[in-house]
Amino acid sequence: MKQWIYEHRCGLTVAWLAAIILLPFLGIAPLTDPNEPVYGQTAKEMLLAGDWLSPRIYGQFWYDKPPLFYWMEMLSYSLFGISDWSSRLPSAVAAVATALFVYVQGKDLFNQAIAFMATLILLTSVGFMYVGKAAVTDMTLMLTLTVAMISLYQGKYYRAYAFCGLALLAKGPVGYAFPALIMLLYMAATRQWSLLRTMKIPQGLCIAFLVGLPWYVFMYQTHGDIFLQTFLGYHNLIRFIAPEHPGQNSIFFFIPVFIGAMVPWIPALAPAMRRLFKKRDPFNDTVLFCLIWAAFIFVFFSLSHTQLVTYIAPAFPPAAYIIAWYLYRCYLEKRPPLGAIAAAYILAVGLLLCNAIPLNKGAEFFAQPILIGSVLLSTALFLPAFLLYRQLWKQAFASAVVLMVVFSWAAFGFVMPRIAEHTTSYEAAYILHDVYDGRSDLYIEKFLRPGIAYYSNLHGIEWQKDDLPDFAALLTSPDKAYIVMTKTSFLKLNQTVPELRQYGMAADLPAQVILINHP
Repeated sequence: MKQWIYEHRCGLTVAWLAAIILLPFLGIAPLTDPNEPVYGQTAKEMLLAGDWLSPRIYGQFWYDKPPLFYWMEMLSYSLFGISDWSSRLPSAVAAVATALFVYVQGKDLFNQAIAFMATLILLTSVGFMYVGKAAVTDMTLMLTLTVAMISLYQGKYYRAYAFCGLALLAKGPVGYAFPALIMLLYMAATRQWSLLRTMKIPQGLCIAFLVGLPWYVFMYQTHGDIFLQTFLGYHNLIRFIAPEHPGQNSIFFFIPVFIGAMVPWIPALAPAMRRLFKKRDPFNDTVLFCLIWAAFIFVFFSLSHTQLVTYIAPAFPPAAYIIAWYLYRCYLEKRPPLGAIAAAYILAVGLLLCNAIPLNKGAEFFAQPILIGSVLLSTALFLPAFLLYRQLWKQAFASAVVLMVVFSWAAFGFVMPRIAEHTTSYEAAYILHDVYDGRSDLYIEKFLRPGIAYYSNLHGIEWQKDDLPDFAALLTSPDKAYIVMTKTSFLKLNQTVPELRQYGMAADLPAQVILINHP
């Protein structure tokens, strides 16, 4: 037994570290508005309706995402009941599976040392921690694309095509398009066009279609053209070429997002890329493949006109491989990565300076999280960089890992629950049960509607800033009406909609208000 444990110590460490980072605190805070409750409410309504085919929300069919993550949530709900914990459990399980796959296959792509380092880098990156503990679809896409891409590179084509099909069920057409385009770019860069003759493309397409297409066929048979027009037309094509939130997209949007997501390891990425193109290395081909894989995802979503911070999550595993390879080479050559060390110092100071940024009124609650996060992350940058400069290689790596475990526990176990009243609609939903009469019209701002529905089972009438309720008409109506909105919207509308000042305040919460036209 002791011999077996010693021989598998790296794999056991990976599994243990994944468990202590990803599994604790899944249910300690309510689902964060608006994205987590969207998926939780959809899976809940599908399960209660006994319908495993058609996603639905607010009692209506909804064609936003394919069903893989919903199925995982529904299975979790069936086994453990409907809760915040069971909503997030599928992402955590997918994250653990991703980490284990990165380690096991990394030994084949590189060697055990690089595989071990890459997996620990992935697990202790801010972005991976966040996506791995959030009830959103992005971790299922990361898992399926990671398996597909590594399998394609390894020549394990049947497994690769099967996971392309699962990626199609996780996120849509990108499940097929991303692996195909990334492999084409890799073949063009390395002039390995002969791979096209060995990739078993006809058989592979059959496997991918067999896994991924039946749901789409059944949905089209059940719902007709509205499914294709909404899912493929709007949620995939239109959202790529036109912003869902005008004014909130930029080609540079993902630069700070990626830097923040890969803290504390990001300082080593640029030197790693420079080394790749300057020196020969036995692993150059594999590192180049990882670079093309990560860069394609980064560029694709940078060009998209609808952008969310989690979109580039599939780039995290290849980036971790690149950084691990570079640090391993520096260790073998006993040459401290001076550029990475300098960048770590600069980034650490920059994070501390974030505390000097003035916060808008209503956002002061972020002050303590920013302070705690910046101190912990700056320490996780500064201390390992200092130890690297002293050429204490193992101590530097271990200190970064340990500090990021501490950061994870502090962020998810301490900070998130304490800011929940500002980031979730949990309290508003439960207070609504006490103040709402159950019969009158209920108008809920779009941002809050998923959370209100998830926690109260009240769907209401959706409104948003460019489609406001007629506040003046509601005042003159003899019927009661209730309005739920964020505190930010309330303060802004108070300045432009004078009728709002005549409404009664049914509930005044830290981040939401509930108004009534006839108190």
